[in-house]
Amino acid sequence: MSTKKPYHKEDLRGDLLKAGRAWVEAHGHLGLSMRILAQQVGVSPGAPYHHFPDRRAFLLALALDGFREMLARSDAVAATADHPADKLRALGTQFIRFAEENPHLVDLMYESELTSPALDPDLLAFQQIGHAAVRAAVAASMPGLDGEAADLRTLAFWSAIYGFASMRRKGVIRPMPGAMTTADLAGAIVERAIVAALAG
Repeated sequence: MSTKKPYHKEDLRGDLLKAGRAWVEAHGHLGLSMRILAQQVGVSPGAPYHHFPDRRAFLLALALDGFREMLARSDAVAATADHPADKLRALGTQFIRFAEENPHLVDLMYESELTSPALDPDLLAFQQIGHAAVRAAVAASMPGLDGEAADLRTLAFWSAIYGFASMRRKGVIRPMPGAMTTADLAGAIVERAIVAALAG
């Protein structure tokens, strides 16, 4: 008898995304194929194609779910009455934490075939939402700042935060005996990024 599960249209897409997320978290996205995905869920090799036309479409769905999860945290920060500098601190800290908790997913979201040689338009839209949240906090911290200056300061902040998260994810930054813990170092990087973004 076949060990494949019956194809249930109402829940297969969700099952595939859960299985794909688990695979990416454990192995990264490079080795994930539609056949492997079907095996993980226990359906026939053709079943995933009812919801995703190809591997790239599936990876894009995973990446977009990652952005929705990450930006939900940003939305919660933006909704608070905190001082704009405190919002910047929270946004930077949250991204570093998200990258630490989901290193392979962040690779898919920012450094994969979905972003190079051309950035997928759907991913760009989500990246712009994140950029706008940071820019709003920068602009609110420095009333009267012109648009070009706000953009430059936002880019400086994001470059420091993403650069640190990326280097730590790739093992370039490692804790040394007697040095700061990576958590303390992350906090210090966020603080320095805030100083640079909001310097007079």
